[in-house]
Amino acid sequence: MNEQEEMLIYKTSIILKKDTSKMCLNDIIEELVTLIEQKEN
Repeated sequence: MNEQEEMLIYKTSIILKKDTSKMCLNDIIEELVTLIEQKEN
């Protein structure tokens, strides 16, 4: 895993308030989109 990937895992873990290192990319994106939609409403 390179430095950029590690930084993304770190940032998404903070944003989603869960460990994203074992999640697949699609699940991470889906949760981020859901969070963004909730913030818009």
